[in-house]
Amino acid sequence: MAGLSVWAATLAAALGIAYLTVNVGLYHGSAATRRPRDVDTPSPARPGLTRITVTDPVDHKAYGVYVWRPDVPETRMLPVLYFLHGVPSDPKTLIDDEGLAKQVAAYVAKGGTPFELAVPDGNGSHHDDTEWANAVDGSDRIEDRLLDEVIPAVEGRHRRDAAHRAIGGFSMGGYGSMNLALRHPDVFGAVMSISGYFHVDDPSHMFGDQAAAITANRPDQNIPAARRVRIFMSAAEDEDNDVIKGEPERFKKLLDAAGVPAVFEERPGGHDWDYVRSVLPDAFGFLAQGWTKAGAPGPVNTAPGPSGSPQ
Repeated sequence: MAGLSVWAATLAAALGIAYLTVNVGLYHGSAATRRPRDVDTPSPARPGLTRITVTDPVDHKAYGVYVWRPDVPETRMLPVLYFLHGVPSDPKTLIDDEGLAKQVAAYVAKGGTPFELAVPDGNGSHHDDTEWANAVDGSDRIEDRLLDEVIPAVEGRHRRDAAHRAIGGFSMGGYGSMNLALRHPDVFGAVMSISGYFHVDDPSHMFGDQAAAITANRPDQNIPAARRVRIFMSAAEDEDNDVIKGEPERFKKLLDAAGVPAVFEERPGGHDWDYVRSVLPDAFGFLAQGWTKAGAPGPVNTAPGPSGSPQ
C-alpha cells in the first residue's frame, strides 16, 4: 500500500493536477466528527480555490464542492455564499467555464467585503432534474446533502450563523436558493435569486405529484418565511425560458402585497451567463450590506484575483 501511495503521488505531480480534493464528507453526524477545514490547501494554479468532496446520505457517492476563500483569517464572522447551479450543470462548469470564483476574487480584490464562496453539486443518482430538493421516494436527498453534509464540510469548526450565511443561484439554482432559504430561514439569512422561478417545475418528479410535497416546496406559498430573510432578485429583459419568464416580477408583487422588503432589478440580457455575470456585482453588494451590519470583516487591499478582472 505504501508503494501504491508513492506511485499515486508521483503520477499526480506528473499530470499537474490543478485541484486538491479532500474527502472531508465521509463522516455523518455532527460537525465535531468531521476533519478540520484547514486541511484544504489551495492549489497554486488557482489561488484561494480548493475542491472538497462530501458523501451523499443515500447513494454514498462522493460529490464535489468547490470552495474559494479570500486571503483573510477564517472565522465565524467571515460570510459564506452557497451558490447553486442550474440544470444541466455542475460545480466544475460554474468554476471552469463561467468563471464564478474568478469574479468573486475580482470583487474582493477591488475592495468588496470579503466572503467565502462554496459551489456544491446538486445532481443526483435517480433524477436528471433534482430542483435542489429531497425526492419524496427518498432516492435522492439533495436538500439533506446540502444542509447536513456540505455546510459542515465547508465551514468546519467555524460554523456560521444565518446572518453570515447566504444562498444564491441561477435558473433552477435561483428556484432552489429561494426555496431553501424560505424553508430554512434559521440557516440562511440572505438569498440572491438570479432568473429564478417560484412555483414548482418538476420534470423528473422529485415531488411525485404529491400535493403536500409540492406546496411545501413552493416559495410563492411560503411568503411568511420571507420576512426573516434578506432577498435580492433579478430578471433578464429578454428572458425566453417559459418556466421563468415573468416569475421574478410575479414573486416581487406577492412580496410587496405582504409588505415583505426585497430588492428587485431587471436589466438587459437573456437566459445565459453573460447576463448572470452582469448581475453579480450588484448581488454581492446587496449581500455585503447585510454582512457589514452583522459585523463581517471589512474590505482588504489585495492583488487582483486569478483573472485580474471579472469574467
